Amino acid sequence: MSQKSPILKSAVKSLPFNWYFKENHFKKELKKIWSNEWIYACHENNIKKPLSYVTLQIAQFNIIILREKGGQIRSYINTCNHRGSTLCKETEGTLKTALITCPYHQWSYNSTDGELVKTSSFITPNNFDKSKFSLKKVKFKIWNGLIFINLSKNQAKWNLKSRFQDYDSIISQIEFEKFEVGHRWEKNINCNWKIFWENYSECLHCPNIHPELSDLVPIYSRRLMDIKEDPNWEEKIGNDDPKFSGGLRKGSQTWSLNGSAQGKIIKELKNKKNFQGHIYITNWPSMFLAIFVDHVRVVRVLPIDHENTQVSAEWLFEKSTYNDKKYDKKNVIDFAIKVMLQDGEACELNQKGIYNPGIRAGVLMPEEYEVKRFQDWIRKKIH
Repeated sequence: MSQKSPILKSAVKSLPFNWYFKENHFKKELKKIWSNEWIYACHENNIKKPLSYVTLQIAQFNIIILREKGGQIRSYINTCNHRGSTLCKETEGTLKTALITCPYHQWSYNSTDGELVKTSSFITPNNFDKSKFSLKKVKFKIWNGLIFINLSKNQAKWNLKSRFQDYDSIISQIEFEKFEVGHRWEKNINCNWKIFWENYSECLHCPNIHPELSDLVPIYSRRLMDIKEDPNWEEKIGNDDPKFSGGLRKGSQTWSLNGSAQGKIIKELKNKKNFQGHIYITNWPSMFLAIFVDHVRVVRVLPIDHENTQVSAEWLFEKSTYNDKKYDKKNVIDFAIKVMLQDGEACELNQKGIYNPGIRAGVLMPEEYEVKRFQDWIRKKIH
């Protein structure tokens, strides 16, 4: 049976433009989406040592994720129950003791269970019950070395195949927990978080925004992400030109400055059929996995406010690759940063244009079927 092209059959109205800058609407998304979905935090090797921690900022919410002295991971709301001060001021660090101590009034909590250990008052009031002032725990899930948190007040179920919108069994085969974090990078982008995801979901912008990437992945130079986006794709079956077959340019192996993987191949990818040099696996609203032959890039998306977004990335390498002094990590890291900076500029340009009066919404063209899928997901979540 012939497969169909996924492109849209007709033009589709986009989300209203004011959804990208209206603060009341953003608050609705915080309540309906960001307070209910599983949000990616980081790879657990970022807190490898006992008492090391990271903090996660999701709009006004701040969360501590730490490895307690016994080696177990814990997660708490980063708020002191005295008068509400932030507990851990830095985005990452190591506790001096097994206590989490408020920098304001010195209330101290056990990092293992969050229980209040002591206050700074000389006298404990008769009606003061320390057990009622423990840190608020945050639900978390460690999957394959990747830590996700959930702020929902209700029981949050974890279903792997539905959690990743583009599930591929390869993510259960590759042992990410055994990978090392080779580099971390982050940037604040002056755009609504949805604009980032929409940019990620189409390649109409690729030739003019990403000339280097379009050279590495020739089908992108045709403004296509997949061969089936070409209405006449079946006629081109058998044409091994990557402009029509997809994949990397001939002679290239990975996303890097020169296309070289420097002889490194992730073991689970050595015999994978039809591997075209990259696999993208999406997890709305907060992250995607980009799997390449020699490394994995985990990109996290978090809203700062209704008009600003933090984008961060972790580059994961097999231990043998990470420890190989001859392997140049910058070859893949610098290339990806170039692409992400280009995307950031495009997203900021997009954000600047949506405020003009008289234009209430945009339009989605045939190749923007993934943008439509994302926008449909948004509509479903907030209604």
